[in-house]
Amino acid sequence: MRKLNLKWKFKGDKIILFVVLLLSLLSVVMVYSTSNMRVLNHLIHLLVCFGLMIFCYVVDYRKIAVFTPILFVLALFLLIMTILSQAVRGVTIFGHDVQTFYLIGFLVILYITDYIAHKYNAGHELTKHNILHLFGVVLVFTVGMAKLNMSTAIIFFITCNMIFFVANVKGRYVLVFFGGAVALAAMLALVVFLHAKSDKSLEIGRMNTVVNRVTFYMTKDNSNGYGDQMVLSRAAIARGGFHPSGPGKGVIKYRLPENATDYAFASLYEELGIAVGILIIMLYLIFFYRAREVSKASGGPFGRLFSFAIGFWLTCQALVHIGVNCDLLPATGQTLPFISSGGASLGVSGIAVGILLNMSKAYNIQNEKAGV
Repeated sequence: MRKLNLKWKFKGDKIILFVVLLLSLLSVVMVYSTSNMRVLNHLIHLLVCFGLMIFCYVVDYRKIAVFTPILFVLALFLLIMTILSQAVRGVTIFGHDVQTFYLIGFLVILYITDYIAHKYNAGHELTKHNILHLFGVVLVFTVGMAKLNMSTAIIFFITCNMIFFVANVKGRYVLVFFGGAVALAAMLALVVFLHAKSDKSLEIGRMNTVVNRVTFYMTKDNSNGYGDQMVLSRAAIARGGFHPSGPGKGVIKYRLPENATDYAFASLYEELGIAVGILIIMLYLIFFYRAREVSKASGGPFGRLFSFAIGFWLTCQALVHIGVNCDLLPATGQTLPFISSGGASLGVSGIAVGILLNMSKAYNIQNEKAGV
């Protein structure tokens, strides 16, 4: 009687998978430590995250390109709904606020990489019209995001420009676009701060919050209370150091707003100290390095661009989060991928890494067939 072969061999990048698993384990420790009442909810979100990751690992990533135009329309629809919604940085679904900007950014990055790859696969160079179209898409979504989430908009904008750089889009166009956008943003920032100095409220999305946070970062004047979370975050990290309190023994984290999301790194650092803090930073850098290796090994332009974009986008989110927690950057609402709690961010991150693992699997299978 023949035995059934139930052995399933993972053929994706094992280092990327290990990094994600370790970060997820740290997230369970962090969420349980900050509030053991939320750990079950977080475990459900992680389960969904890994379910989406497995699905995207199994399905051939090249089939995604078929749905790119539809997904781009979905991203545009979500952006409009988010701007019109009363929820903060998202939409309300069945009474729950769901953050949408992670999904919007991911879908637009997918569209941009597929658009460029489609031109290259057809043997065409990007024309001036093509480049202007891509710049227009990036600008529209960046401005739309900035209204409610400035940090996510900036990370999205930088990621898109890095894609243009890797895709060898004519340097002078990218330089003019990037420089022009930065100059325009600087002028708008000047207008905003001059407006704020006149003690008038600026009713543009969450612009008042951005102005107050940046003002505290520059002046350290906490008279309006907008610097409380940054002061507490810095205190939590200082308390951790070389002699951390240990899991579940933190004190400052309980006073820290958004201790399981926007300030997840500070919460972990207070209890686990500098060794784990350095480990987390190294894990994200390793993740980016492995994503670049997948990018270099990819056979086509879509795989090369999209794998790089995923690695850069998630790593950039992590470094901004850590920079804010360490008081190196003004306060933002940026979560820490695979560590911060939150269903939307975890779900999108799971999809992104699943596709990245699928790309590495395709390359490994190709090498096996070639006998490499």
